[in-house]
Formats: sequence, structure tokens, C-alpha cells
Amino acid sequence: MIWIVGLLPFTSTLLGGLAVFRLRDRLHAIMALAAGVIVATALADLLPEGIGLIGGTDAALTAGIAAVAGYLVYATVEAFIHEGSFEHTHSGDSDPYLPHEHGEPVNGTLSALGFVGPAGLIVHSTLDGLAIGLGFAASAQVGLLVLLAVLVHDFADGLNVVTLSFAGGRSRRGALVLLGLDAAAPVLGIIISQLVAVDARTLGLLLAVFGGAFIAIGASHLLPESQHRQGHRASPLVVLTILGALIVLAVRTVIS
Repeated sequence: MIWIVGLLPFTSTLLGGLAVFRLRDRLHAIMALAAGVIVATALADLLPEGIGLIGGTDAALTAGIAAVAGYLVYATVEAFIHEGSFEHTHSGDSDPYLPHEHGEPVNGTLSALGFVGPAGLIVHSTLDGLAIGLGFAASAQVGLLVLLAVLVHDFADGLNVVTLSFAGGRSRRGALVLLGLDAAAPVLGIIISQLVAVDARTLGLLLAVFGGAFIAIGASHLLPESQHRQGHRASPLVVLTILGALIVLAVRTVIS
């Protein structure tokens, strides 16, 4: 079953990358929904499960410290690898408040962004797969919720790996190769999680770290990106974020 599950983030990442060619500036709603899903997964499932697995009188404090560490590390990584993401460039004669498309950048001299950015996302996606595997190791409930959060997150990662490839001067073929590697990365993470034995306390700490990381991804990246240059149209996106959180709470209630 875990191997079948690995195909889902693979597909999600591919779809996100392929969407760059046509829908790069029309995905705010998806990102807003994803933000709610990811943050709710962290707060309603990963952190409580992590506290339970850590055990002891200081379990909550230990999980909190681990979550803060995960938040800070991922926030730093996000700030670097998404520096040239698809949300932040508009031509001078276009209205950023209206739906529009960007042409592919003209390929010229390769820059570090064309490799380092996608490489960071590939490592990032590998950790997503590791989170899925560890989630299922904790319980089916945690695994399913982590899977849901990773699916919506990997769609955004697919968008960014292609965009960063283009921004670094890579060709369409080069961007597709990097997209394929990024799509395969979660599967590798799941495989690693199945090969490495983890005791309950360590598993709890890792879940707390990923909880903090998910908060960073949802609240510090996806939510601001979804509202970027939206003006008065940001309000409906907030409703989608709330809807995403409610979906996670409903799923958790059903499978608990």
C-alpha cells in the first residue's frame, strides 16, 4: 500500500510542473486551499501525535522546541529556494491584478538559480516523502493527513521547480528533467522511511519537526503567495484557506 501511496505525490508534482506552461498566474485559489490544509495538519495531527509518542512530563515542551526548529529551518530554506518563484515577476505593461500568462524566459547563460533552486526543492520533496512514511509508521490516520498535506504542497513545488529552472536559463527539456527528479523525490523519501528503523521517541520528535516545517510552508509561503497582488480579491482566498483547514479537521474526525 505504501508504494501505491508514493505514486500520488509523484503525480501531484508532475501536474504542478506542467501547469506552469499555461496556468502560472491563475493558481492563487489552489495555494490558499493548500495553506489551510497544511497548517491544520501540523496543528491538529502532527504535533499532538508527536507529543504522544515522545511521552514523559516534558513531552509538550520537547515537541514545541522541535517544532520551532523545524519551522526556522524550513522558513530559511523556503526564503532561498522560492526567491525566484513564479509569483513575483510581471512585465511593465501588464496589469498584475488581471489574469495573464508569462512567456518562458529566454534561455541564455545558465545561473546558479537554475540548479541550486531546483536542487533545494528536490531535497525538500524527499523530506516530504519521508514525512509520509513516518506518518504511516505512527498511524494510518497521521499518514493519511500528512499525505493530503504533501499532495497540495507538492503541486506548488512542481510549479516552482520548473519556474526556477527557466529563471536560471535552462531549456524546456532541462526543466522537464528537473521536474521528473523532483516528482520522484517523495518516492525516494518514502523508501528511506521504510528502510530506517525509528524508535517511538525519535519518531515523535521527527513528527514535531515536520509539524513546524508544515506551518512554515503553509503560513509563511503558500498563504502569502496566494494573496500576492490580489488586492480586494484576497478575501475569497481567505475563505478557501479556512475551507482547507476544515477539510483536514473533518477527515481527522472521520478516521479517528
